[in-house]
Amino acid sequence: MEQKATGRLFILSRARLFQEVFIVGLGYLVYSQVRGLAADRVTDAFQNGHNIVSIERDLGIFKELALQTWVLSHDFLVDVFNVIYFYGLFPLLLPTAVFLYWRRPKVYVLARNAFLLSGFIAVCFYLTLPTAPPRLLDIGFIDTLNGSLTPTYESIPGVNQYAALPSMHVGWNFLTAVALYMAMTGVPARGMVLVLPVAMFTATVVTGNHYFIDGLLGVGIAAVALLIAMRIDRLDARADARAPLPQAPSSS
Repeated sequence: MEQKATGRLFILSRARLFQEVFIVGLGYLVYSQVRGLAADRVTDAFQNGHNIVSIERDLGIFKELALQTWVLSHDFLVDVFNVIYFYGLFPLLLPTAVFLYWRRPKVYVLARNAFLLSGFIAVCFYLTLPTAPPRLLDIGFIDTLNGSLTPTYESIPGVNQYAALPSMHVGWNFLTAVALYMAMTGVPARGMVLVLPVAMFTATVVTGNHYFIDGLLGVGIAAVALLIAMRIDRLDARADARAPLPQAPSSS
């Protein structure tokens, strides 16, 4: 009897894993396909890029070029930020998801919902406001990825290079850091993981791939999605609390 119960639990666990892979995989497939729909709106993308530069200049925060120029004078920093930019998203996100799924399932569900919601919000911006990154504007920025061991966007087929706004490199790295922070309850130095989105934010700028506004909007979208996911989680918990308990079968 115990062996049958163990077998059922294994089947249910495997089915749930396949379900999660399907949900997340489908969500990202839709996100990436919809994200690429505005890839041919080149004129709009460049105009929107210049508009962001103008807005930041009016606000006095257009410091991206000065920051990149300073980093370019330090070869070691260029390599560090290239690595952070390219490997600080999915190569960090995927093992984090696996860890959360097996060890912190409640945090995993919360983070998964936040990622899916933030992706939906982000593609609305990609479709309505295609935006060229700084490295393509011909205003002095350099594509630092061309000078490193990391792949460049030109070498990756099917990538929409005009989806700078918002930066989900920053937004999703922020969600990854928050999920890790929530999962590491009791770990004294867990606050260190919150440095990750700061490093990614800096990397997106100094590599010439994003403006400050892109990163700020990415974090804002991720935070809104997280709040919605937390609200959904609370509603589910209340529904479970109100659900009637199963009745034991009568002995008659």
